[in-house]
Amino acid sequence: MIVRCSATGRWVNARLSDHGWIPQRPWSEDDFLAGTYCATVNLIESVRDDVARRGRPVGRREVPVLACIAIVAVVAAQWTEPGATIDLLALIGAGAVLVAPAVFGWVPGETFVAAVAVPVCLAVGHEGHLEVSLFLVVTACLYAAWYLGSVLRAALIVVACSVGILGAALASDGGFSWLPWVAAVVLMFVVGRTLWRQDVLVRDLEAARSALADQAVADERRRIARELHDVAGHTLAAVMLHVTGARHVLRRDPDEAERALLDAEAVGRASMDQIRATVETLRTSERGVDPPPPEADRLVDLIEEYRRTGLTIDASIDPDVADIGGAVGLATHRIAREALANVARHASTNRVEFVAVFDGGVVHLEISDHGRTVGPSGSDAVRQGGFGLVGMGERARSLGGCVSAGPSADGWRVDALLPVVGGERSRSGGA
Repeated sequence: MIVRCSATGRWVNARLSDHGWIPQRPWSEDDFLAGTYCATVNLIESVRDDVARRGRPVGRREVPVLACIAIVAVVAAQWTEPGATIDLLALIGAGAVLVAPAVFGWVPGETFVAAVAVPVCLAVGHEGHLEVSLFLVVTACLYAAWYLGSVLRAALIVVACSVGILGAALASDGGFSWLPWVAAVVLMFVVGRTLWRQDVLVRDLEAARSALADQAVADERRRIARELHDVAGHTLAAVMLHVTGARHVLRRDPDEAERALLDAEAVGRASMDQIRATVETLRTSERGVDPPPPEADRLVDLIEEYRRTGLTIDASIDPDVADIGGAVGLATHRIAREALANVARHASTNRVEFVAVFDGGVVHLEISDHGRTVGPSGSDAVRQGGFGLVGMGERARSLGGCVSAGPSADGWRVDALLPVVGGERSRSGGA
């Protein structure tokens, strides 16, 4: 048989080709058999995975609901259409089984539904009375479809219950109409699977929210670590230079030594205030309004501060850079401060070139020192292994920019590129 010669074969070919199970070309009977085999294997694997999918036990919070349903169904059935004593006892047993999964934490599977449906169908089919008790079967199908992980198992349960209801109607010689109850069972299957999917979605959303919360905590910890490193590193470098200068002139110029120590004290006090403000961000509630952090408009003040400590800095700052505010302005200031602090810590006698340019919507920051060079085992290796470079890179990447740092021919060089969006040039009304 050549399948491609029939309309049905062409349709099968197209569907299997869409799923990638067969080659997209005219094919022979051997190809059709291979495609059928692949489709069969995929179907078997899907069924096996579905049947193996684990369900969830019914929670104890469902006990009152199931108990009320069981009591109302049994009482209403006996009240409207009284049956024999043995039939009533069967209904009471089925009602007790209906509540059992919530009491004992069972997964409502085939055994549970059979223990509910069989007594009810026998009781109803006995004399055609107690029809209302079929609501117990409908409820059992709902919970099986809701808490069973397998769609196939739940569907087979619905089919079995529908057959049982039909058999009860036939056994009672048409004592009740079976069609509404079968429709109710099918409807409960649809509702139960919908509730299952909603529960899965809720669990996935909770897991995603937990993952996002953990990520937010990690990001906040990294941000605080960068802030503390920037503040402490800058302060220690400045204080170290002031104290070193005071030590050098202490004997020949006490007044200059005192001035250097006063500057070191002022830098230390200012740093303590910044560290305190940073630590307060960890509190659950804030008091007052924190002062705005320094941005690109404070680059000149930063350079003057390091010049007072003894660094030789040749600065060239584009006036447009001072207009940069927001996250880019803050990152510009922090990267510049970390680069100067590194020079002060590792090569304080070197001459520093500081260039800040705003061109083409990008801030280009270049800080390089020239003079004393150190081998890989010296200060350059220390600079490469510190957290300062990591923090500068994180700041730049968070804004879509980049930072490169490494030794040059006669010192060290830091290059930073920070793209600027329109809203961050707002100090002088720039675009």
